[in-house]
This record gives sequence, structure tokens and C-alpha cells, in this order.
Amino acid sequence: MLSFIRSLPFVGIALLFAYGAHSFIVGGLTKQVEEQQIQINQLNQHNVALQSAAEVNEKTIKSLEESNSKQIEQISNLTIANTEYERQADEAMAIFKDHDLTILSRRRPNMIEDRANNATKDVFDAVEQDSRDISDLNNVKRDEENSD
Repeated sequence: MLSFIRSLPFVGIALLFAYGAHSFIVGGLTKQVEEQQIQINQLNQHNVALQSAAEVNEKTIKSLEESNSKQIEQISNLTIANTEYERQADEAMAIFKDHDLTILSRRRPNMIEDRANNATKDVFDAVEQDSRDISDLNNVKRDEENSD
């Protein structure tokens, strides 16, 4: 027992060293946990910002895809109309090649003039209607953009 009593100061010193080491390690870990918690909070804030930016990007992509599909449809319609106009122009050119309008206009001046004026009026009316249609499409697009 005497040896136990003699070793008590050494045991006490060893316990103090152990407590000091434990306090040092736990204090360091506590500081590290606090730093990681701050970092987690910052990363959560960045995550929220990135998610909102991703939502905006997705909406923009949907809008662009819708606009693209409308433009493709409009281009298709214009291509069909253009093909029809080219066919009509080719028919008219064939008529002009087959007929000598100079002789016909000298024989019947009013007939050629009236037909030419009527045909010109029809072409101008068609161009005006196409212009109105395109303008209406642009107005619809602006209204849709303003409502978003």
C-alpha cells in the first residue's frame, strides 16, 4: 500500500496530462465542427442560389423551345406558300412564253389592261394579307412575352 501512496502523485500527474490532452483534442474537434457547420451553411446558401438559377434557366429553355417550334411551323407555312407562289409564277411565265401579248394588246387593249390591273390588285392584296398575318404573329408573340 505504501507503494501505492508513493505513486499517487505520479498517477495524479498522469491524470492531469490525460485530462489536458483530452481537453486539447476535444477543443480542437469542437472548433473543427463549428468551422464545418459554417461551411455547411454557406454551401446551403450557394445551393439555394444555384437551384433558383437552374429554375430560371429551365423556364428560359422551355420558352426558347416553344418559340423555336413556332418559328419552325411559321417557316414551314411560308415555305409551302412560297412553293405555291413559285408554281403560279412559273404558270404565268409559261403563258407569257406561249402568247404574244403585244399583238393581243393591239387588237384588244382594254382586255389586257383590265386583266393586268385585276391580277396586280390580287397580288397586292395577297402581299398585304401576308404582311398582316406576320404582324399579327409578332403581336401575339409580344403579348405572350409581356404576360410572362
